[in-house]
Amino acid sequence: MKKYLLLLVTAIILLGLTGFAWGQDPGVPDTLYAICYDSCHISLPPWEVHFLLLVTHDVPDPAQDSIAGIVIPLKVTHTNPTAYCSLTYERNTTSCSDTINSIFRHFGGMENYMMSLYEKGNGEEWDIRILNLTGNRLWLTVATSLGTDDQRWGPGSQVLLATMTLLVEDTMTVCIDTMFVHFGRLHFGAGVIPTYTYVPRHNMPACAKIRSGQRGDANGDGEIDIGDIVYLINYLYKGGPAPDPLEAGDVDFDGVIDLGDLLYLINYLYKGGPAPAC
Repeated sequence: MKKYLLLLVTAIILLGLTGFAWGQDPGVPDTLYAICYDSCHISLPPWEVHFLLLVTHDVPDPAQDSIAGIVIPLKVTHTNPTAYCSLTYERNTTSCSDTINSIFRHFGGMENYMMSLYEKGNGEEWDIRILNLTGNRLWLTVATSLGTDDQRWGPGSQVLLATMTLLVEDTMTVCIDTMFVHFGRLHFGAGVIPTYTYVPRHNMPACAKIRSGQRGDANGDGEIDIGDIVYLINYLYKGGPAPDPLEAGDVDFDGVIDLGDLLYLINYLYKGGPAPAC
């Protein structure tokens, strides 16, 4: 507990030092939410499970609504305590140069804003990046340095902040949730007096059910065929049962099940389009 309190105090000090260069946020508190994806099980275990942490801004104007820093305490739980389920530093680095394992990598067709700033080569990405992994707990802290204003984070709604990668060895449901949610803060500067703003949760705990299978196999019969198209039509438009897990019906990997997934399946099965995403 002392370690977490020390980390929190350090983060708040860092965030406080950055507040002097930022304009006042005139909007409501912004929102942290998650998208979770299971593995396609195309290899032997342990399998990768990905949780995407996103931030929604109310004012997409860096001059008015810019994040100077963020502290996010999270916890991971799962339904199979006898099986291996772990966050590792090897799969969750904070280095933007590690495009495979960095938590700031582009993922699932989504742009990571931190990585984009790094790729510009102007040093505009946040300078302070702290990740603490202990057991099933995760503390993520990112912040700018004192006096810098080139890392203003204000690109708009549903911005990918980080992609966390877990390793799982058996069938289970894995959930990610806020731990001590009142400690989680987005920080905005109001004049020369720092303002710490509570971050509402949108959809936590966010869970992924891990099983043998593949996206696109909506009816769970082990095959991707016209039966899956019929199953999704029945689910979307006729009140039929949902895919189990839901991720099996998210064929295009955009976080929702909708007409786009039907079109993706049709394109894959009958028009030579790409296979369902993992």
